[in-house]
Amino acid sequence: MPLSKNTIDFVLMRGGTSKGVFLREQDVPLDRQALTSLLLDLFGSPDRRQIDGLGGADKLTSKAAIIGKAKRPDSDVTYLFGQVGTVAPEVDFNLNCGNLTAAVGVYAIEQGLVAPEEGRTLVRVHNLNTDRLVHVRVPTSGGKVQTKGDLEIGGVPGTGAPIELDFSRAVGAITGRLLPFGEPQTRLDVAGVGSIEVSVVDGANLVIYVHAGAFGLTGIEDPQRIDGDTDLKGKMDLVRKAVAYRLGLADYWNARSAPSTPMLVLLQRPREYLTCTDGKRISGDSHDLLCRQYASGSASKTLAGTVTATTGIACNLQGTIPAQLCDGPVARPLAFGHPSGLIHVDASVKRLDGDWHVERAGILRTARRLAEGKAYLRGADM
Repeated sequence: MPLSKNTIDFVLMRGGTSKGVFLREQDVPLDRQALTSLLLDLFGSPDRRQIDGLGGADKLTSKAAIIGKAKRPDSDVTYLFGQVGTVAPEVDFNLNCGNLTAAVGVYAIEQGLVAPEEGRTLVRVHNLNTDRLVHVRVPTSGGKVQTKGDLEIGGVPGTGAPIELDFSRAVGAITGRLLPFGEPQTRLDVAGVGSIEVSVVDGANLVIYVHAGAFGLTGIEDPQRIDGDTDLKGKMDLVRKAVAYRLGLADYWNARSAPSTPMLVLLQRPREYLTCTDGKRISGDSHDLLCRQYASGSASKTLAGTVTATTGIACNLQGTIPAQLCDGPVARPLAFGHPSGLIHVDASVKRLDGDWHVERAGILRTARRLAEGKAYLRGADM
């Protein structure tokens, strides 16, 4: 239970290129409206700087993870993800965060929810947002999580121990269908945009894939350039809205000022570019596909873990835009270029009895505990 009405225990963790505040399920209200009020208070939202709370003033670092005991026999812990708004007083529970899922595995072991094994410990994470499972394998030795290692990931300084995440059991996260439109590529007529080719794939998250050139972009634009173009963002949101409406997500879309779902990814064939974080040169021969992700009113500095897994799946689906740009389907590990560097995925998809079956959708992340303690609230109704 909370320490008092106006304090709550927390753990601050980094998972991949995301950072989140971890709370125990028993310490927070079950009612989503009450939980939203609590999280807005805790994070200091709405405020672009989140100066009066624990928020990180960026959508990659304004995230909450609510962890509880297993509710189904094929899982070890539950994980409710909340994307906490900075400008808008909103918390979006309609998606999973794949990067933070790596930290869920670490947290579950360190909190005693899962007993560590020697070598690697499997944590079966039940994501409540999507009602899907993600298998997380955490390096452990001597009864403790190992965080030191040689894995370098774009967007995070230094190196860490590799944590394996497999999203193959998370397919159909939002709509329940891998190809919600029933086809790998669809031409949409969108008022204010015109006719545009899209591939909509619902893997670990619901993603719309579009050629960067369809919006007059080269594909190497940094997030600041995209965010500064109001007309461009308006057109991308019109495409997202058209897909959301067609898939029965109109109520969700209309209830939010900056909806997270569906995500839109602009694609281009590989080419050289500089990262937005440290100006590192990424060569064109180092990656298989160039990606720029947009949702929640802004472009992302990285490629989400769930989007990476979904893109790996999409590259193995005949006829999708990602597969075409990769000259696929591609039965090998892939590297995707995003604004902060590279991210890798190992996906395997097979056609069985006329349906696509995802055998594997794996990525590697690093994660570690950053801080723990009690947070002081201004007065959320708990």
